[in-house]
Amino acid sequence: MTALLPVYPRLDLRIVRAAGSELFTDTGRVIGDLYGGHAVCPLGHGHPELTAALTRAHSTLDFFSNSVLIPGQEEAANAVLGGSKHLAHVHFVNSGTEANESALHIARRKTGRETIVVLEDGFAGRTFGSLSVTGLGGYRKRLGAKPPEHWTRTIRLNDPAAVEAIDDTVAGVLIESVVSLGGVRVPDSAWLQAIQARCHDVGALFMFDEVQGGVGRLGTWFGHEGMGVQPDVVTLAKSLGSGFPVGACVVTAEIGAWASDGELGTTFGGGPMACAMVETTARLIREGGLMARVGELYARVESGLAGIPGVEVRGRGALIGVQTPRPAKDLQVALLARDLLVGTSGQSHTLRLLPSYNTPFEMVDRFVAATREVLNA
Repeated sequence: MTALLPVYPRLDLRIVRAAGSELFTDTGRVIGDLYGGHAVCPLGHGHPELTAALTRAHSTLDFFSNSVLIPGQEEAANAVLGGSKHLAHVHFVNSGTEANESALHIARRKTGRETIVVLEDGFAGRTFGSLSVTGLGGYRKRLGAKPPEHWTRTIRLNDPAAVEAIDDTVAGVLIESVVSLGGVRVPDSAWLQAIQARCHDVGALFMFDEVQGGVGRLGTWFGHEGMGVQPDVVTLAKSLGSGFPVGACVVTAEIGAWASDGELGTTFGGGPMACAMVETTARLIREGGLMARVGELYARVESGLAGIPGVEVRGRGALIGVQTPRPAKDLQVALLARDLLVGTSGQSHTLRLLPSYNTPFEMVDRFVAATREVLNA
């Protein structure tokens, strides 16, 4: 028995320290981290500039509520916007699911409608609203109450007929930049552009969930920047604060003009420490040229595993799916025995790699060699 509520299936691994892309256990093992703390550590573990930024913020003004002007918020918001040609305002929250809750609220309140169109394999979060628009059945079944049927309408990724589900009863369409938990699948740009055009035709909001695929992970600051679309709302979290809990709901100037006092709110969102971590993370990613580097990580995995029967590499940048003929869980255990940590997904034969952007190429090569060994390839 433990004082912790038993809700997490855990690996038998006790991490006591981390540095860069390495994890250190209580038994003295050194494990290569290709999971990046579940896409949370774009700069690896223990980056000295992030430590300094957090310490400085805590010792200067650790926290105050949004009832006053918070130092660093404007700088952090500008860092999030990153010179976007169409996004104009940032609402800071604490997590990805809260960012998606904010997006759902905006879509329903602004349009006066309730229906949200979502992907059948999509995942939006664990809070009630986000879970109600999650397509994956294994997660939806955990809803504590059944939401009204008209709240959601599901479509299939890259299905040309999907536009027919978007009519003048729809408040918004929520799509992941990469369908990560649902098997690491990338939307076709032309399909996304058709979805966006349809949203604009019927007055629905086009919303991009970049909780995992944003903050440079796909090779551009916002994932949608490489897909030829301009969403009305973008949600971010995971890598945004390099391990500090923070999310963001990013919107256009039009939505900013619509919003007013009290429309959204959260106690901890945009606190000084969170903002310091956001601004520093963004600066280090940009100054370090790391958005270009993630493409090299992907290419190394793709070329290294090429030619193995039954293996397919999917995704983009540092969000990598490896389809394998063996169950992903078995392969994860076998790789961990070789001191490499990877993740699984909602698809039983798809591994997920969510590495730090500065992960050493040698570690990627170790993963390729170990995977080939396990698959006898």
